Amino acid sequence: MKTDRSPLLVMGYGNPARGDDGLAPAFIERLRHLNLAGVETRVEYQLCVEYALELGNYERVVFVDASLETTPPFRHALLGPDAARHLDTHGLSPGALIFLAETLFGGVPSASLLAIRGYQFQPFVESLCPAAEKNLSLALEYFVGWIGKQYPRDALAGGV
Repeated sequence: MKTDRSPLLVMGYGNPARGDDGLAPAFIERLRHLNLAGVETRVEYQLCVEYALELGNYERVVFVDASLETTPPFRHALLGPDAARHLDTHGLSPGALIFLAETLFGGVPSASLLAIRGYQFQPFVESLCPAAEKNLSLALEYFVGWIGKQYPRDALAGGV
């Protein structure tokens, strides 16, 4: 792994045209507007094997996703490598992606998953329901505070 890695990648994935499945893209959009130094963001519809190589460029990666199983409003938990039951080029779990990065490229950053509770995942609905919108706001407020604790202002060159 590289020693000159960027501090933090926040990668949200989901489909904004499926109601609350758009929670992660909405989270990333709001996070981008904060212009936090040292925080890189990315939005994808799904996680793919190509991203395994990229993970080594960061000290830490936070995956953001909508979830039907998470207790409201959100859950933020550490992730480790997860040997996937099957590897599929059409979408992976964050743990499987970490497993690939570790297996193929010899190392991974610290990783976690911020799962935001969603409720309605209907196709062709490009808006969040009110309860998911509230969970999104609470998750963003939490996350900005979390970044501030993880990376003091001087560590991110005047960021948070």
